[in-house]
Amino acid sequence: MKKAEVVCELLECGYAVNATGAAAFGQGSGSEVDTKDSCFDNVTALQQCSIKGFTAGTCGHEHDAGVLCAAQLRLVSSLSQCAGRVEILHKGQWGTVCDDEWEMSNADVVCKQLGCGIAVSAPTSAHFGKGTGPIWLDNVVCSGQEAALTHCKHHGFGEHNCGHHEDAGVICSGSLEKPRISLSPGPEVNWGDNVEITCTIVTEHLGGTFVLRKTQESTKLEMFFEHEAATFIFSKVDFNHTGSYFCEYHKKLQDQDISYPQGNTVDLFVTVKLGKPSISLTSPQAMVIYSPDKISVTQGSSFSITCSTYSTYAEGVFHLMWSDKRSSETQPAFTYFIFSQANFDFATIGYEHQGEYTCVYSVNISSLPFCSAPSKTLQVTVQAPLSLTVGGVVGGVVVLLVVLVIGYLVSRNRWRAAGTTVQFQNRFGAAMRPNVEDRSDGVLDGREWNMHSNVNNCRTEAKNQDGKTILEDMDGRVCYELEPLVCIGPK
Repeated sequence: MKKAEVVCELLECGYAVNATGAAAFGQGSGSEVDTKDSCFDNVTALQQCSIKGFTAGTCGHEHDAGVLCAAQLRLVSSLSQCAGRVEILHKGQWGTVCDDEWEMSNADVVCKQLGCGIAVSAPTSAHFGKGTGPIWLDNVVCSGQEAALTHCKHHGFGEHNCGHHEDAGVICSGSLEKPRISLSPGPEVNWGDNVEITCTIVTEHLGGTFVLRKTQESTKLEMFFEHEAATFIFSKVDFNHTGSYFCEYHKKLQDQDISYPQGNTVDLFVTVKLGKPSISLTSPQAMVIYSPDKISVTQGSSFSITCSTYSTYAEGVFHLMWSDKRSSETQPAFTYFIFSQANFDFATIGYEHQGEYTCVYSVNISSLPFCSAPSKTLQVTVQAPLSLTVGGVVGGVVVLLVVLVIGYLVSRNRWRAAGTTVQFQNRFGAAMRPNVEDRSDGVLDGREWNMHSNVNNCRTEAKNQDGKTILEDMDGRVCYELEPLVCIGPK
């Protein structure tokens, strides 16, 4: 191919498309040259060998070489490199092609030569604007199988009877972008919402038909629009709208229908979204509504739990879930506009009503049940009435006081017993002085046992009915005159 490129360049025929052998274009006559030498390295070398002579070859004409050249093409005045006005390079200058006998087969050859797929349109009459410079080709006739435009039949370079208002153009499949698709408010929507599906095309050929299709269905929606986008609106969608959608775009250009490639698909999912309800407590005495996390109520009293939510789905029900019983109560929702609520009344509270409560909102749509997430938890604790509580407290205090009094008396008697002294006295009133070693553990608070002081501290004299003297202590305790006399009292 490198040597073929040198030949095409020398002949000003563009670039080499193919290098053939084995007399592909038929056997020649005359002398043969050897292509192994340096004559075919570049144009200059080939020109010098043409003057100085080539090395003779010995292959035979059945091995004659050939080359297939093609003039360089380009497409201009378009947003895509695969669409535009056809221009051809000849002798170092770009020129146009006249649209006489310009057909789709001609455009096919151009698209394949440029690697732009197949032709979808062959515009004429300077659809992409008038060119400048020479008009190189006219009356070009192609079968569609040619490898290059210059391989088609034509009258030769520069032979024409046209003006630039007849410049030919092509639109190839490689220039057609897929239409894009978008969903609003998003791919996942609520049952009953309005959905907009927009098809957008990037092309210079505006003013076409947008088609919205759903996969695996024959139905379609069409809309002719002069701009680059068209929006299809679905009002109050239901579950039947769930599925995959894609866009198509068709443009009619000079009696030719251009079909753009099918766009990518997008999924639409219709569901039912229920917001988390609120749970609150109503006190009938205070007529106050509040939302605590924990609450203590008095046994025998009454209160009401309110479940509420904002939802566009009416005719729903609330379920009051009760953790300790693992059961629930159900109330139909009262709805005003989009606000729904239900009250669960407890006339007489008992300990069996303790536990954690939550609210759940549910609706049935198209015979399908849908439930919200549970509300926050309300923990209810039941406490005893105030009268029973006060009585219990008072009773407890009385019992405590009795225990304290009994304990005091017992401890007092023990203290007195520990402080008793024994004194012996003879009949004549003479006190017997105890031995010092007999003191209680040898501790007498620094006092000696003295008969007179002990007797005086312990007793007073009194007479009974018979006139006899009775010894009595100062605190009302009686000292008995015995033999020996025992006086009981504190030290």
